Amino acid sequence: MNWQALSPLQIAGVWAALAALALWLYLHHRRPQHRKVSTLRFWASVQPVSQPRRRQLREPWALLAQVLFLLLLVLALANPRWGAVFEGRTVVIVFDASIWSQAHPAGGTSWIDRERAEALRLVDSLPSNDRVLLLRAEADAPPILPFTADHAALRRAIENAQPSSGVADIPRALEMGKAALAGSRRGLLAYVGPGMLDNEQARHLEEFRAALEAPSDSSVPPQFLVRLADDRATLENRGITRLSLRRDTAQPDRWHLLTQLKNYGDAKADAVLKLSVNGQPLGQRQISLAPRELANTENEFVWDQGGLLQAEIGPSDELDADNRAVVSLPTFRTVRVAVFANPSSPFAANLLSVLSSNPYAQAQIFSPEMAASVSPDVAIYRGTSLPAEIASNSIWFLSGPSAANSRSMRVTRWSSQHPVTRWVRTQDVSVHNTATLTPLPNDTVLAYTDENPPAPLILAREQNGRRILIVGFDPQDSNFPQESAFPLFMAGGMEWMTHSVEEAADSLSTGELDVAGPVTRIVSPSGRDVAFARKGSDAHLLALETGTYRVVGPGGESSLAVNAPLLPEQQMKVAPAETAGVEGEPLPPVSWDLWRWLVLLAIVALWLEWWLYYSSRERQRNAEIRETPASDALQKSDLELEEREESELRNPKVPSGISYR
Repeated sequence: MNWQALSPLQIAGVWAALAALALWLYLHHRRPQHRKVSTLRFWASVQPVSQPRRRQLREPWALLAQVLFLLLLVLALANPRWGAVFEGRTVVIVFDASIWSQAHPAGGTSWIDRERAEALRLVDSLPSNDRVLLLRAEADAPPILPFTADHAALRRAIENAQPSSGVADIPRALEMGKAALAGSRRGLLAYVGPGMLDNEQARHLEEFRAALEAPSDSSVPPQFLVRLADDRATLENRGITRLSLRRDTAQPDRWHLLTQLKNYGDAKADAVLKLSVNGQPLGQRQISLAPRELANTENEFVWDQGGLLQAEIGPSDELDADNRAVVSLPTFRTVRVAVFANPSSPFAANLLSVLSSNPYAQAQIFSPEMAASVSPDVAIYRGTSLPAEIASNSIWFLSGPSAANSRSMRVTRWSSQHPVTRWVRTQDVSVHNTATLTPLPNDTVLAYTDENPPAPLILAREQNGRRILIVGFDPQDSNFPQESAFPLFMAGGMEWMTHSVEEAADSLSTGELDVAGPVTRIVSPSGRDVAFARKGSDAHLLALETGTYRVVGPGGESSLAVNAPLLPEQQMKVAPAETAGVEGEPLPPVSWDLWRWLVLLAIVALWLEWWLYYSSRERQRNAEIRETPASDALQKSDLELEEREESELRNPKVPSGISYR
């Protein structure tokens, strides 16, 4: 145990507390009373005597010896030294276990094993009192091990470090390491890893090196060392960098797939691209990639269900992590739309023609009397006012009083932020006989009239778990049905209410991700729980594994596919000074640990306390014996009893009931 972290004031406080405890024990110790009595008259002679509680310190010298013992013991635990104290060096090791560390050259050792060996050699070359911080090179990743002088724990952390599928930001990690060394008299900053950079990172690394060579202040810069896992400039590797899906506008179950591939080598590479959905093969094709080429390939397939689309390239190469990628395939379902109107009215005919052109909608006309017996996904009504209770997601076209000389008004200020009207850009819609709409506090106004002041004309409302679109005019009293914006408006309204259509899907890459919530738990592809931060109802996480994540929320479970991104491909150039060994440290000044001598003195103080305490007790006992009243009379009475017993034993003929005096 070492109490060097305690200040002298704290050590004094600990010693004072122990000394107070010892004093309390001395004051509350009850001593037994010694009385010399006759054995035969023990019960008659010794009577219970009440003793008052004493708060008198009887053995002050023994107490002083015990307090001295406690002081010496506390100082020994503090491990003081005689002479100058030698401060160890402060070291930061940036251990790059990013995606390139998973590389495994054919017939060789994996890069992560080489990194571990280099890092362990570096630790073995450090003196035992050097404090070491072990950092990861991935952006925003937590340290592997905080500052510690326990080199055994440091070796275990290096041996147990596992590669991730994240991309390293080497200059940023080195800047963090340099900041951690600020204020230290002697520092060492070391990088161990593949050393793969992109163009921006290479520029930042040169700026970092220049700042080390010419520091802005008078501080001594730390020694900077680099240990690469492999000094080769390139690897024979091909990888999938992106998957992008887009739904066909005319046929909703037809998908257009864009696959982006990268050849990281200096030689031409051939690969076979295989596609599958939920394990069911969709086909394959041969692809040829020029050296360092980033190419796109397109595929089409028909799939009317959801699932996970996987793209895989073969044959295997030196880095397996980017040979496959997964993207979530959105589910397609048709929206059931009910138009409650007279089937022979122009209103019903116009809406039916617009909805029939929407491949995501299945429209049907019903008479208004059947509204209570039909449960569609979206209901469309025509009237002059809203009912008190609305039972389903619905679109309401409300018209105002009809007048022969009513003025035509233009619809303006379309909301470009709301999902219903984000695609509507027209300024040519004119209307008659508008209804007066009163927005509720939570309503969103999607369009206004050109009056002065402008009046709300289209509202989006969410009420009692339903979504309602309120249009303040009759389509028959406007030119809106003849505009191309009308089908976009109707499609946007139904999508806002049902979330039935996802037209595109892109693959996600490792790093920081935002997940729509609410979220209660996120499980990585390896089965471990992933820590995340809450951003309102959404979740923010750091994904360092490729594969499918399970996202658990109150409404159920969903999948999140994460893939390898476009990787940095330029290996850092190492200066000769950065490959040198660890600089030697000056010999530490001679100093002696005093804890052994303090322990010996504490033992002497403990023996002295024992001797003083028990010698004082012996003197007190003798004094009490001498001061006991009537001790001589008791001894004389005992002697007479003994003589009488001896006389009776010598004369057995004497009756037992007769006694002689």
